[in-house]
Amino acid sequence: MLVMISPYSQPRMNGIAKFAKEHRWSLVFADRLEDYDSLTGFDGILMTLRDKPQMVKTARRILADAIPVVDLTIERPDVQMPRVVSDHRAIGAAAARHFMERGFDNFAWFSASWSHVHELRYEGFRSALPEGTRPAKWHAKTVLKDLASTPKPVAVFAYNEPDAARLVFSCRSAGVSVPMEVSIVGVGNDPILSENQETTISSVDQNLSDAAYAAAARLEKLMSMPPSRRKAAFSAKPVMMPPGAIVARDSSDTLAHSNPKVRAAMVYIHSHLGGAFGAREVAAGIGITRRRLDALFATELHRSVGDEILRQRMLRVKRLIMDRTLPLKAIASACGFCNAAYLTNLFHRETGMSPRKWRARQSAKADVG
Repeated sequence: MLVMISPYSQPRMNGIAKFAKEHRWSLVFADRLEDYDSLTGFDGILMTLRDKPQMVKTARRILADAIPVVDLTIERPDVQMPRVVSDHRAIGAAAARHFMERGFDNFAWFSASWSHVHELRYEGFRSALPEGTRPAKWHAKTVLKDLASTPKPVAVFAYNEPDAARLVFSCRSAGVSVPMEVSIVGVGNDPILSENQETTISSVDQNLSDAAYAAAARLEKLMSMPPSRRKAAFSAKPVMMPPGAIVARDSSDTLAHSNPKVRAAMVYIHSHLGGAFGAREVAAGIGITRRRLDALFATELHRSVGDEILRQRMLRVKRLIMDRTLPLKAIASACGFCNAAYLTNLFHRETGMSPRKWRARQSAKADVG
């Protein structure tokens, strides 16, 4: 079995190695896909097809010869082949929900380059934001200008953790506070990179190990097929692997508002969503009078404290509903509602549909991009 993962990815290797051990595979590793003649004689190939002409040429020859192969990327969707890939739109949508739950109104995307995968993540991010919202596109070459011209606080979704680390450095160079002025989420959840920063980086877990295991399982099925059936299977739709959770670290550990008392109130609300409380408890928790708190919310947010509590509860409900493994009863408890029936009725009143129908619609939007 030939494995060509470039650049090297320990989580992917872990998933492949787990399947190989269970199925008694013998693995050969290579870090590039260039010389077709050296690839013959293998039972199957797991690869990451990057957007390089020689790699694409070799991949097309492998497919023409009906050699069992599975791609773990989708950088070249025009090359039709078996794939098990991260659901990049879902990754972007998860970042959007993370920021919306924290009250942001200004959003941006940051990357050093652009590819099909970048586009998928950006569109997933954009489509999960409030209707009509289009996040600004920041680029590494213009980031200092972007930082200076964008209203703050702003929530920025970075393509991956290297881009997120680059943005943290740029903010520090420009004297911009992370996360109070610029809140950042990346992708990958590599502890070596995300935690070894002056400001640790919040990140979407891409679930690469499980995706690689699933890719190996798909390759096993392809190898058992006769060549005629295998060629037909090459045109199947990619298997999309959902992301894991967002691991929140310092770079997004804030709620958005310029007034420190309003921000403190929002943080208090966010921290107590699983319990029963109201405006009186919020005021006492941040050390001001109830009258002062009500006045601040009326002038700064143009909504009541009760409205903000409900808004944050519903945002958390919407985030948790996307996890199909969570029963509605558990979601209701985590969000401070007395039972699932009450939550269902309130959700219908707020959105015009049941939680199940809302989840299906959001999933469909992500699929369309």
